[in-house]
Amino acid sequence: MRQIMRWFAALTSILALVAFSQTGMLASLDNRLGDWRLEASNRSPSGDTIVIEIDSRSLDAIGVWPWPRTIHASMLDKLMDVGVDEVVFDIDFSSASPGFSDAIFTDALHRAGGYAWLAAFVQQDANGVARFSRPLPAFAEAAGIVLVNVLLDPFSGRAQGIPSLAEDDQGVIPALAWTLGQSARALPEVLTIDFGIDASAIPRMSFTDVLYGRVDPAWLAGKQAIIGASAIELRDFFNVPRYGIISGPMVQALALETVKADRILSSFGGYPGLIIVCALALVLLVRKRSPPLGQMAAILAGFGLMGELGALFAYAQANMIVQTASLHTGLMLLFGLALADNGYKHLLAQRTAQQRLHYLATHDLATGAWSRQGLLDLSDHADELILILLHLNNLDELRATLGHDVCEGLVVQFSEMLAQTGFNEVARTAPDNFALLAPADGHSDRLATIVGLLCTKFSGAYSVGEHSVHVDVTSGYAAGSTSRALLLSQAEIALIQGKATKSAARFFQQSDQQKLDRHVQLDRDLRQAIRRGQLQLVFQPQVDLETRQMIGAEALLRWSHPELGQISPAEFIPLAEETGYILELGEWVLSQACQQACFWPRPINVAVNVSPVQFQRGDLFETVRAALLRSGLPPSRLELEITEGQAVSDPARVRDVLKRLQALQIKMSIDDFGTGFSSLSHLRDLPFETLKIDQSFVRDRTSPADQALLAAIVSLATRMGKLTIAEGIEDEATALRLASLGCSFGQGYHFSRPISGADLVALMLPRERLKSG
Repeated sequence: MRQIMRWFAALTSILALVAFSQTGMLASLDNRLGDWRLEASNRSPSGDTIVIEIDSRSLDAIGVWPWPRTIHASMLDKLMDVGVDEVVFDIDFSSASPGFSDAIFTDALHRAGGYAWLAAFVQQDANGVARFSRPLPAFAEAAGIVLVNVLLDPFSGRAQGIPSLAEDDQGVIPALAWTLGQSARALPEVLTIDFGIDASAIPRMSFTDVLYGRVDPAWLAGKQAIIGASAIELRDFFNVPRYGIISGPMVQALALETVKADRILSSFGGYPGLIIVCALALVLLVRKRSPPLGQMAAILAGFGLMGELGALFAYAQANMIVQTASLHTGLMLLFGLALADNGYKHLLAQRTAQQRLHYLATHDLATGAWSRQGLLDLSDHADELILILLHLNNLDELRATLGHDVCEGLVVQFSEMLAQTGFNEVARTAPDNFALLAPADGHSDRLATIVGLLCTKFSGAYSVGEHSVHVDVTSGYAAGSTSRALLLSQAEIALIQGKATKSAARFFQQSDQQKLDRHVQLDRDLRQAIRRGQLQLVFQPQVDLETRQMIGAEALLRWSHPELGQISPAEFIPLAEETGYILELGEWVLSQACQQACFWPRPINVAVNVSPVQFQRGDLFETVRAALLRSGLPPSRLELEITEGQAVSDPARVRDVLKRLQALQIKMSIDDFGTGFSSLSHLRDLPFETLKIDQSFVRDRTSPADQALLAAIVSLATRMGKLTIAEGIEDEATALRLASLGCSFGQGYHFSRPISGADLVALMLPRERLKSG
């Protein structure tokens, strides 16, 4: 009877082991053991592959996403110029973009001469039908197409390999790794990626660092470059063996290195381990006497060690993947038959793993506080709550300068201090945000005092290792609801508005939501305003203060919203600069101003304001040249106005662009002079003809001190050989006073308010001079 029970228990255990292996229950252990073998057989990459990352810093620098394809065109030209062998864009180019950016990118692909590759991938639609996403036909004609799909393990969800090719009615698309790796081997159906290759040795460079020339060209020459997303916001990430979470471009780079190393791996799964366990079980069952428990443990441990070393050798030397979780689990089951408690241990281990997963899903791993999702998953409170959101300012900058570990140490200290404040719940809702919750007591004044004390208490110096880090804390807070999700949203809105108004602490008000809604609506509608004909230019004449002849007109942008009425430029221009739409808007203004000026009856100048964003993120020189070519306006009649602060934010870049524009005979002027912080050396070195005196120095400025300051500005410009134009002239006395000081030109309501293009033309025809009255 005992022997029958032993055979029954052994057979049941082996069947259970087979079931565990086939259903993926051993995947976690296999992953850990496999990761150890990968670490133990670390291999250096070829050194010919680089990854250019679209990271968070690049997104912040450019300001919009998706990027205009002119940026990708510039990057491709840059890489070709420095001698990169091949460039792969792991980016979706299956849909058209507005404007001329697609044509510009197509030209860049043609210039690459067949050394540029674009990504295609297969997706399943809502009905489960596989569909291809290919680059636009114009792009596909100018560049090669490679497949960038990644295959996930059905049990662990890890990215293990890539399909070698895919085919639809348009043809076959080979995988990126096979195309660039140029292996002479026959293509297997699936290429298993060798994660034993040292990913940290594959160079990774920020997109903007490469684009703006901050990377030594020698690091790029002769390389194969893969361009793709690594920013958390773009969500192109995979869980992979050994390295955990990495970006999609890094997965493709490792697959390419696998082909270059000729590491075509074959997998035997866990079957060798199952065979060994079955053989051991049979030997133990046919033996009349079982070995002592200690000896049996040593034998089983020896088999486990030999199995692991054999798997390591098979992987490192024979290009074979052998999973050993089934072996180790089987050995434990055999040992468990002697102890008669293996089932209990397995259940306990499984329960612990589930608890750990649940904890990780609802808590912040670094601090132990609730995570954002954990906070929202809690059931709503029966009573009204208050939620205080504390924000650690400039944490990203600290992370960039001091490193991740120092910043996480700071965050842990901060969290531990919050836990001692007496609030019911503490949650880390974002890398630099913590939420505190407590029942509301109905005293808003007391709440404001508490928030102010919290901001003061937690702002200051923190000691993290050898570093002393200063942190400023700001807050947005909300009250009056039982819903944590609603309160968190309101507090985040209050925090945003507080940053905009530079408030240390701000309570959520319904007007904050209205401001945010208006902001979102204006952002959305502004992008359609040109197409819908809602934007127009008006012009304010500029006058020679001696002769009173009109010598030019400044182009000013106006937006007539069909629902909200006239929107102030002071509201929508900063919004366009914030979102990057100012590039398209500025191009439209330049084009319209030049076209209208061509039909003026007198050849006076047209002045156009230039946004700092057009210097920083766009190609202002090409934009201006294109506007002049399209309109036919002589360059000498165009005057560009740049702000004083803009002129000094990046003087070398601004100076270079201005000199190139001046070579076209375009005039330059410094706008709003005196309102920013600038160096006189910049005024000396920058190539401009006119100094525009801000209206704050002109309007209602009649005191001796005001007049002395105004005279000093005019004198400074005159001694530097510059012309001057004063804004804000509203009466004849001011005009005469400025003329007596030597100011060249004037602009203001005394001569004319901003008027339409047609009215400006009419103003030029009947008279030669602009006079008051």
